[in-house]
Amino acid sequence: MRWAAFFLGSIYVGWALVAPAHAGVIGQAVASRLFREFGLAAYLLPIFLFNGLLQHVLRQKSTGWMTTTLASIFGLISGTALFAKIGFWAGADMAAAGGTWGAALAGALTSGMGGVGAFLVALGVLLFALQVVFEIRWAGVAAAGASLLAEDYAEWSKARAELAARKAKAPAPEDAVKTKAKDPRADEKPAPAPAPKPVDTRTIKPLTENADAGLPKLVEAKPAAKGKTAADATRPAPAASAAYKDYVLPPLDLLSLPSDARHRGKPTEAEISSAVADLERTLKSFDIEAHVSGYSPGPVITRYEISPAPGVKVSSIVALENDIALAMRAKGIRIIAPIPGKAAVGIEIPNPRQAAVVLREILQSEAMPASAPLLSFGLGLSASGEPVAADIAKMPHVLVAGATGSGKSVLIHSMVLSILFRARPDEVKFVLIDPKRTELTFYEGIPHLFDPMVDPARVSVITNAKEAAKALKALVSLMEKRYEKLQLHGVRNLDGYNAEADKKGLPREFHVVVVIDELADLMLIAGDIVEDAIQRLTQMARAVGIHLVLATQRPSVDVITGVIKANLPSRIALQVISKIDSKVILDGSGAEALQGRGDLLYLSSGAQKPERCQGAYVSEDEIRKVVEYLKSQGKPDYPMLETMAAKGSAAADLSQFGVEPLEFSQALKLVLERRRVSQDLLKSQFGSSARATNILSALEVKEFIHKPEGSNRWEIHFDVIEDYMRTHFPQVPLDRKD
Repeated sequence: MRWAAFFLGSIYVGWALVAPAHAGVIGQAVASRLFREFGLAAYLLPIFLFNGLLQHVLRQKSTGWMTTTLASIFGLISGTALFAKIGFWAGADMAAAGGTWGAALAGALTSGMGGVGAFLVALGVLLFALQVVFEIRWAGVAAAGASLLAEDYAEWSKARAELAARKAKAPAPEDAVKTKAKDPRADEKPAPAPAPKPVDTRTIKPLTENADAGLPKLVEAKPAAKGKTAADATRPAPAASAAYKDYVLPPLDLLSLPSDARHRGKPTEAEISSAVADLERTLKSFDIEAHVSGYSPGPVITRYEISPAPGVKVSSIVALENDIALAMRAKGIRIIAPIPGKAAVGIEIPNPRQAAVVLREILQSEAMPASAPLLSFGLGLSASGEPVAADIAKMPHVLVAGATGSGKSVLIHSMVLSILFRARPDEVKFVLIDPKRTELTFYEGIPHLFDPMVDPARVSVITNAKEAAKALKALVSLMEKRYEKLQLHGVRNLDGYNAEADKKGLPREFHVVVVIDELADLMLIAGDIVEDAIQRLTQMARAVGIHLVLATQRPSVDVITGVIKANLPSRIALQVISKIDSKVILDGSGAEALQGRGDLLYLSSGAQKPERCQGAYVSEDEIRKVVEYLKSQGKPDYPMLETMAAKGSAAADLSQFGVEPLEFSQALKLVLERRRVSQDLLKSQFGSSARATNILSALEVKEFIHKPEGSNRWEIHFDVIEDYMRTHFPQVPLDRKD
């Protein structure tokens, strides 16, 4: 019975040392005492106790119990000294690591034999004690370890020999490329026997067949007719409004052609040969069986298609991104794994020379025919060198992001100019918001400018954040008004309404493109109002012809919030600083590996993977020429939004609140002077709680004041009140207290 108690006691001591917090008061006291006396060597005590008890019960021990007991004691004491020395070398207190016994013994041994000598003596005594207590044969342990190491070394040597034999039997790069020439997928004409050289690129099929692959076909620009350009020659134009009946679209001659449209920065055959050899050599060095099955040269990058052998994982190629970039001596590459619709992996490698792509050649290319939609714009050239165009109406809203110097502003100019070359002011209008005051101010004075709250004679590019917030709120009101028109005429979208308007002789409605550059500055000053307005517009404005282009150079989550991002299905990412920024824009990496200067990734609405393009370039001189031409064609002209212009006029709908225009103007003046509003304030002014309630209701309904959700304080729109007072009560002086 006493052996059972001894057995359970040793288990309890071990548990107290491992988890003193769960061993109760007695266990904590025992553990604290043992750690204080023996330090970390206290963990050896329950092991020695349990082993001695087990050997005594089984009676399998060849040595006597006295020998085992003495060996256990010496092992425990030497363990304290050993842990004390290790703790001292690790920078800890010897008493904490080895306890009181360990610190004393280690100090005595160190003074007599030095630090290393004390460590070796303590280690030797502990090993000897373990040998006696557990009957360990250290020679057998060493022999078993050496045997395992020898077996591992033999297997490693055998695998290395097999790998070397496989590499010796593998065909050289020259033979591999020659073998591809016999592939039935290659060109039907057999290639002549080549002279000895590193790689014969004729055996690798380019994905563009003509000699001028990667160059857009330019369409000759015809002389512009009244109301049309060459690009607009066959698109049926609706009847122009009276203000723009003599309007002539700008000719493409205002834009410049490249110095030599047929000589690009495409890599030469020798450069492609070298790249193919380096790619295949790099993959083979990592035991990846794959070959280059084709290539597609573009203006900035060349895409090489890698066809892996059966059984090769695509992830193994993707993992070599940095190694491939090193082998190709490129500052960054991009891997498409796999290429959509193909059994191949795409590796995009920058060209030695970057070709310039100008806007004119995109507008004159087959990608922008005369029948293209009104809101089409020239994006640039694809990775294969084909011209790419997009339609804002199908996007229907787009987010553009890129770091400084990436070409974001040039891309915005290309989008705006593309539409200006195709649309009259009565067809498309722009709300241009530029808090930075550096880019969109070029377009000051063009007849396409629009602001629902501003008279056409005073409309301009919006540079003030508060004015921008007001304009966005006015666009929400315009959207709601247009939806009422659609419902009245039983149509679903703006095109349907315009068709009905033509039949019934009603005025047509124009498209509105809102361009914001820079969104971060706007969110910083008027974040809540801007975010709410953008959310409503991106959710509903597509059908009524209002489209948003949001640009930022700081694609962080506090700028591109989840609310905004959820309603922007189309994204254009230029070069960014990090993968985190790329994931904010594209929900994936890739934008951090772009080359800058217009190199971009375009993720269209509904697309699974982005398309790489080189954005079209347009110079400031070209912008000025186009703007001067547009100014000569007319001035802005549009009807102001009635709900904003006549918002709560002196007699308009105040009667429903039981409020007279005079006392309403007095209430507004009071709010401006006191910089606050409350029912008690209005009651003290007008002497009646009922009248104060009526005035407060009128102020809220007419959106002069607003109480945010979760807040008990009124938010006052002082600028709206001031505009209203100047319009409807100019005789009332405004003594504003700032």
